[in-house]
Amino acid sequence: MNYPILKLLAEHLEKQDLLSKLTEKEFLHGYSYSEIHFIDAIGILNAPNVTKIANHLKVTRGAVSRMAKKQIAQKLIESYSSEDNRKEIYFRLTKKGEELFNEHQKRHELWKQRDSEFFSRYPEDRLSEICTFFEDFNAYLGEQIELLSKEKR
Repeated sequence: MNYPILKLLAEHLEKQDLLSKLTEKEFLHGYSYSEIHFIDAIGILNAPNVTKIANHLKVTRGAVSRMAKKQIAQKLIESYSSEDNRKEIYFRLTKKGEELFNEHQKRHELWKQRDSEFFSRYPEDRLSEICTFFEDFNAYLGEQIELLSKEKR
């Protein structure tokens, strides 16, 4: 079967990637999508710990622990515990992590402004239908991720 939508989705992803590279500061180039969104989660969550980050990113706690170790080694985040509960580990951004977080926030704002202009050309009912399609497609992709994750265990 030849679905033109698959070709269009691939083209969309390639263009989004190129736009990201053209609009982001060079110091972001060495970081993956996952790494930047991990930094973003720590920057926006209140008292981020492994569980909160895992829930926010929709990943396992083990994945959060692995990413945290990597980002601590890169000096992007640091761990700490509160005086009230020494067992619970929280994370905060370092100065370098804050720079990445702030740049990512700026890029998201630019992206929203740029693409909102395009979406304003379409009536709400059409946008609603497109949203439904992407919600369904994302749910399907989530199911595929879950299946593949179980197979790898």
